[in-house]
Amino acid sequence: MSNKRTSLFKKIAVPGAVIGSAWLAAGTAFVEMNLSKNGIKAVASSGGVVSDEDCRCFYESDEALAGQKFHKERAYDNISMINRSGTRLHAMYYQAEKPSHVYAFSCHGYTGEPYQNACYAKRFFDMGFNVILPHLRGHGESEHKYCTMGWLDRLDIVDWVNAVVEKDPEAKIILHGVSMGAATVMMATGEALPDNVKCCIEDCGFTSLCDQFSVQIREKSHIPANVILNIAEPAARLILGFSLKDASALEQVRHSKTPTLFIHGDKDSTVPFWMNYPLFNNASCEKERLVVPGATHAASGYAFPEIYWNAITEFIGKYL
Repeated sequence: MSNKRTSLFKKIAVPGAVIGSAWLAAGTAFVEMNLSKNGIKAVASSGGVVSDEDCRCFYESDEALAGQKFHKERAYDNISMINRSGTRLHAMYYQAEKPSHVYAFSCHGYTGEPYQNACYAKRFFDMGFNVILPHLRGHGESEHKYCTMGWLDRLDIVDWVNAVVEKDPEAKIILHGVSMGAATVMMATGEALPDNVKCCIEDCGFTSLCDQFSVQIREKSHIPANVILNIAEPAARLILGFSLKDASALEQVRHSKTPTLFIHGDKDSTVPFWMNYPLFNNASCEKERLVVPGATHAASGYAFPEIYWNAITEFIGKYL
């Protein structure tokens, strides 16, 4: 190579390397701020992603207070298992008061922890079911350093399901989740599940990770969402091991055979109400929809428990 060509290559390569490093650094910062365990704790401590006004029912409603009382007074076991990638998974387990082959999983949302699903646990427990509240990736006692917004958690749920069936071959399993937890269980239904999984209840789940991040980015930044997501993509692949575009509940429900109840409040702006429509319309399974008038994000079960639980009880009754 001539000296002139070598010089030209250096002039191009050096700035390119600097730009590439800066791009990766910016993407890494995005992943760390939004998906690392420490980043999620910081988001939670700063108030989370739901407005204070919309959060009030999570702490002050009768349903919330009943859940808090249940969590304080009802004994539970901390259970664990090793998933397919060799990492230990953790969950809270409420054993039914009378022997039961029914198990209800309830998955928490982004920045949440299992105990925050206590109001749902109480309802399922009162129905006579065993209840399992998993620590999703990057949250609570999870040993994973990063949240995957349900994408890799879907495989953890499959592993939990298989562990329950191995222990109790007669198990009848209900999957329930709220927000990110709803996306998690929807994504799980797109995988090969045993017939023991009877139905799924998703409450205000998002269509995909990219769609959900786009909503949040538009609210907080003047930079177009696709620009930020394109910057984050290489870092996500490197750190998380998958493309942000892969994490799609919308694609997973197209492969689902698990009867699913799609619930969404029509005043939800955190996971916009419109997301419910493509999810429901594209699901290939038996399906029903519950639109809760006046409910904000994840508030349907707190603010309108009678509507919420009447629909759930009727739905699961068809499959148990």
